[in-house]
Amino acid sequence: MNPVFFLNPTIDKSSKTVSYTPRALLWDARTGNGSLGTYQYSETRDYHFGNEGEFKDETVIKTHPKIPKSEYQDALDAGIPPPALSKDNTKYWSDYSKLIYGPSSFNILKDWYHDVANPNQPDFQNLGERRFDRYSIGYDEFTENYLQNFFDGNLHTELEKCDTLQGLNLVTDVESGWGGFSSALLLELKNELPKKTVFSWGFNEKDPFTDEPSIKRLGKKWLPIISNKIRSTINIMQESDLYFPLYASPALSNWETAGETCRILDSINATVSQNNLEQRKTMDYITTAVTLGDFSRNMVTGIVIGNNDYSFCSRMVPFKNSHTHNGHYTFSSSFIHRENREHRDDNISNSRGKPSEMSTHRYFPSDTIPPEFSNDCEFSLQLTSYRKK
Repeated sequence: MNPVFFLNPTIDKSSKTVSYTPRALLWDARTGNGSLGTYQYSETRDYHFGNEGEFKDETVIKTHPKIPKSEYQDALDAGIPPPALSKDNTKYWSDYSKLIYGPSSFNILKDWYHDVANPNQPDFQNLGERRFDRYSIGYDEFTENYLQNFFDGNLHTELEKCDTLQGLNLVTDVESGWGGFSSALLLELKNELPKKTVFSWGFNEKDPFTDEPSIKRLGKKWLPIISNKIRSTINIMQESDLYFPLYASPALSNWETAGETCRILDSINATVSQNNLEQRKTMDYITTAVTLGDFSRNMVTGIVIGNNDYSFCSRMVPFKNSHTHNGHYTFSSSFIHRENREHRDDNISNSRGKPSEMSTHRYFPSDTIPPEFSNDCEFSLQLTSYRKK
């Protein structure tokens, strides 16, 4: 894999070394970054958590206690073997991150606070009275408070680091205000970069429409969530070249969900960033392989590895004739094969001339991935566009 696709290199001529920072823009609520300060690894001090001794003659107002660094991060900084990860020590994404982000990657909702117990729904002013739980709240939050500064600031800074830009991945929860926030951001992003390819990834938990008996028990509490899903999905799809509706089990933490679905996102990214030009495919190529040129089919309704379908769509019960379960009609089906080199070379020779067959190297999961999702490193990912009958 060519690292410069997703990592920005910085060359230190004095030490003759190269350091890399992710080409990423992260949005989170206040305290959502855990112990990680914005300038923690880019300045001699951390301006996010300043030294109180420097403000002896001034009034300092603390809105929350400083979050301690995780044992995993302490071990990385000390250069010693890190402890095993679990649900208990991965409350914040920064607890287990092994990458060093540049300051321009961080974007914070200034009026909303991260809630460890409910990480996808920040708390307004940390008062426990209002949640970031509606599409309209997220949409208005971006358009009214962040649109201009984000595009003129951090987005512009990150784009300047790209010699060429093929496209972007947008990853979001669609059941909360983040769905509306992402919809508003993506709308403006496509206006700013109309010719760039966008793959969007929306996380959905189960709802009454994923379980046939539950449809009869659809109550008022579900209406806002269903509304969030529908509005987010439709608006994000309209501005995306491909949309991947991922399933997020409510029994898993965000760390576990990310670990489970990492192999899907990594398979797409590995295909477009290979060093081998013959094997490398563009984002547009993958889009055409799935849609066959029909933009109305830009939802990847089947995301299958072996017997596991990672798509939320596969769990939905169709309204019409749902009692007969007649299956579905497939519009297109594409494959990304992940194998060792000797197997891959044979596969490539057999798949030449087949646009729906793509190949890349085997999966190399990080040690930050939960063990139960780190096996099976050679597999074929099937991307399908279908309609349920």
